[in-house]
Amino acid sequence: MEAKTIRTEHGNLELVPADIDRIRAVAGYWPMPIVSGSGAPAEFGLVFQRGEEEVHGIKLQPADMHEQDARTMHFVNRALIASALPEYLERKHRGVMLPCAYFKEKPSGLVESGLAFFVGPDAASKSLSDKTMFDDQLGDGASAMVFDFVFAMGHASKRIDLPLFTVIGMEVRPRLALGPLTMHFLIEGPHVIVVKHPLRDEDPAWKFAVGAGFTTLPYASMIPAALPAVLPPDIRHM
Repeated sequence: MEAKTIRTEHGNLELVPADIDRIRAVAGYWPMPIVSGSGAPAEFGLVFQRGEEEVHGIKLQPADMHEQDARTMHFVNRALIASALPEYLERKHRGVMLPCAYFKEKPSGLVESGLAFFVGPDAASKSLSDKTMFDDQLGDGASAMVFDFVFAMGHASKRIDLPLFTVIGMEVRPRLALGPLTMHFLIEGPHVIVVKHPLRDEDPAWKFAVGAGFTTLPYASMIPAALPAVLPPDIRHM
């Protein structure tokens, strides 16, 4: 991908190709491989499943709602993720954080439109936080990373006057239990990378990123991927 300018009502966002060393740094923390196919080397698969094993994340669940309300909430969740990025960076976490909005349709016709956080904490970075409830499952420091992002979203909610939903449940869940994910940004240490695929200029998340102070960000197209237990020979991994 060449450099791209996205124009928003808050200003321009310049996207520049992410350096391969940045992708390798992400891969060093992500719980499973990051892969690229020989036919599309500039696009990456962020692997969430290998064989029967899945990456687990922390789900913040709202009450089920009707589809139109759920779509509004999905928009708000994406806006708050973008707006919360600067405050999260101030916490200076090492490792990888992937904040996602998810949209899970239920057999009842209602929709669960919530948030999911997938993390790869730094094994050498001992958390000083007293929030450790998920660390045994996801690694030391994972809980603090998630709670810090949620707190940043709460502050962003007040700043941009968009409501953060009432959470009725917070638990560790496998990726496939969540339904479709929307991934805009991946954070590795102090670096924010745009990973959205496909990339659409009219996506409202960009104006909130610019409103949060970002003018230039690296970009690497990533999609959720699954692999067999034995990696095919034509798949390259970081």
